[in-house]
Amino acid sequence: MGRASAKAARLHPFGVRHHGPGGARSLLRALDALDPEMVLIEGPAEATPMLGYARDTSMVPPVALLTYAEARPKHAVFHPFAEWSPEWQALRWALAHDRPVRLIDLPATHRLAESLAKEDAESEGGEEEAEAKEDPAEPPPSEPAVVDETGSWVRADPIGALAEVAGYQDGESWWNQLVEEHEHAPEIFGAIELAMTTLRAVAGEDEDLHEQQREAHMRLACSKALNETAGPVAAVVGAWHVPALKSGAKAADDRALLRGLPKTKVTVTWVPWTYTRLARASGYGAGVVAPGWYDHLWRARGEGVVTGWLVKAARLLRAAGLDASTAALIEAERLAVSLAALDEVALPGLDTITEALKATLCAGEDLPLRLIHRELHVGQRIGAVGDAIPQNPLAQDLIRQQKATRLKPEALERSLGLDLRSESGLARSTLLHRLSLLRVDWGHLEDAGGSRGTFRERWTLRWDPECNVALAENLVYGTTVEAAAAGRAEAQALESSSLAQLSELVQSCLLSDLDAAARACVARLQAQATAGADVPGLMGAVVPLASVLRYGTARRIPVEALSLLIRSLVEQAVAGLVHACRNLDDDVAEDLRAQLEAFDQALVILDTATYLDHFDGALLRVAEDPQATALLQGFAVRRLYDRARVDPEVAAGHLGRALSPSVDPPRAGAWLEGFLARSGAVLLYDPKLLEIIDSWLVELEEESLVALLPVIRRAFSTLEGADRRLLMERLRAGPAAPAPAETSTAGEEAFRGAWPLYRVILGWEEAS
Repeated sequence: MGRASAKAARLHPFGVRHHGPGGARSLLRALDALDPEMVLIEGPAEATPMLGYARDTSMVPPVALLTYAEARPKHAVFHPFAEWSPEWQALRWALAHDRPVRLIDLPATHRLAESLAKEDAESEGGEEEAEAKEDPAEPPPSEPAVVDETGSWVRADPIGALAEVAGYQDGESWWNQLVEEHEHAPEIFGAIELAMTTLRAVAGEDEDLHEQQREAHMRLACSKALNETAGPVAAVVGAWHVPALKSGAKAADDRALLRGLPKTKVTVTWVPWTYTRLARASGYGAGVVAPGWYDHLWRARGEGVVTGWLVKAARLLRAAGLDASTAALIEAERLAVSLAALDEVALPGLDTITEALKATLCAGEDLPLRLIHRELHVGQRIGAVGDAIPQNPLAQDLIRQQKATRLKPEALERSLGLDLRSESGLARSTLLHRLSLLRVDWGHLEDAGGSRGTFRERWTLRWDPECNVALAENLVYGTTVEAAAAGRAEAQALESSSLAQLSELVQSCLLSDLDAAARACVARLQAQATAGADVPGLMGAVVPLASVLRYGTARRIPVEALSLLIRSLVEQAVAGLVHACRNLDDDVAEDLRAQLEAFDQALVILDTATYLDHFDGALLRVAEDPQATALLQGFAVRRLYDRARVDPEVAAGHLGRALSPSVDPPRAGAWLEGFLARSGAVLLYDPKLLEIIDSWLVELEEESLVALLPVIRRAFSTLEGADRRLLMERLRAGPAAPAPAETSTAGEEAFRGAWPLYRVILGWEEAS
């Protein structure tokens, strides 16, 4: 045997699926038998210095290596590990046996540099039809991409190709049955290598340049390791890559393939990961269908696997208030074992156990199964990395504040109620609002508009690994959560010309207890409001500021300064309202109607008579302006009528003129929609208005009625079912109750003739 052949013979590649308990157990047996001098693992090479931190007992999988571009941290790559991932067990084996361990995949710096260059090209318009940019926070796919017709299926899903040959419908169930649900002798890896070698021969040469470069880098890293050692070297890589490591490619050719690749400065750290993000349903290319099931397989063995899983399911159902009797549990196990015997397998797999659960504990219902899938199949586990792991200063500050406020990051979505009158509740709220400013989506405020104005908030919390990337993105604004939130708010204020957005920034800064940033945003808002006459923008700016004032003593709010700002915005908006409502198309008019409604509600919240007086005066001018858009005229009359600023006779006069025969039906329909939108129940309590609308509908020509029917139905769509029935009774009774001696059937006959029309208008039937 020549020197080169002897060197190559010392390399022992182990082809694995990136996450799986059976493969991890078999790998440990193989490593014990081989006792390698060095262990190589597929992963970004620049992350090798971080591997030693896996010795720390406070690091609890699932965790992930996070690599991000220092220039723009949003460009990032995750490489996750579960406790039952073969790569993680190989790493732990090497550390426990004091063997050198390295990551040998192509450095992420090249991929991130390409991502940065692509973003720059797209922002400069260098590519007219740029491909859709892949999510930089998503982990890379575990297998080569489809590149041709003949070998595309094999290359994209080699496990699926083997499963098809074996007669299975999908690769997941086949691989589970063959590998993950059992522990094998080291010889299993020889069989996997033979299978992948055959598949690669069928698929042909891989034309994907990135995959060629990855495998070239891995071959060079293996050669370097062999040169530095005299004993065996283990290489734990994705099964597809094993034949490439033993292909005998020339080192010169590999170096040429890697020459000139772009680079960017990167940072690597460990971050917590979650089972939800390990699941294939999350979009993770190397994900597995049921991480929770794999976790159970890792911790339980033999016959205890089935019983233990069924017990977990029963406890879960009972905790949810569902029936899960012991008898049904026993029957589920018997059925699962019987089904496995029919399939000629030793132990039931997840699919078989799930079928047995549905037939017994779930009584054939899908709803309990969905609960089991979410809580058990996928699981809610989140990992931990410990204090020893070097984090960026912003992440370190957040960890300190999480401990101080006793807010533990969890993968499971949960609801959190806060009392802002308590010191702890206010501190938690402030932290969550600051993170929202940073776009770190840990918490979402429920009923944001309704809850502000009380002393309570309710948040929905769920920590995702992407929160770590979002934190890193904000390092340019500051090294603490407070400083970064303030810096980002001020930067956004300088870049924005939208009054509504600036107002929301003021609100967010005040809720985040960022006084200096709030003042900067207020100054920017005042300057923009003075410079322009954007009435919708002015109204939109008032809405969040009015909401802020509702906090009262719960927060430190500059009430006087804020009140002066709101007064200025209201006066400018009211002054320009009439002109803003003229000659608008349908979409713009509908948007402005929604803004008017929100503005009106904000003025009611402020409870300042002067504001409402000025606004109502402007609405009256809109109602009487012949150039005003009909939808907004109807809205104006309705608001004035609801607040008793116009008498019923005056409102009826506006309605009668708007629906008179001289008015085009489309304009009349739009006016009616503006008048009735959001609350058509007014017709139940005002017979005069109902009579006018009734007469207008009856007198419409058929062609006009058909054209207006969608608008009319939309105008009546807010009526509840009971109100619709009551309205029909009012119409049946007619405008007035006649004397008994003068009873006539003419009105009843007329009603019968109009009955089909009213049913269509009220949405009980479709137009024929």
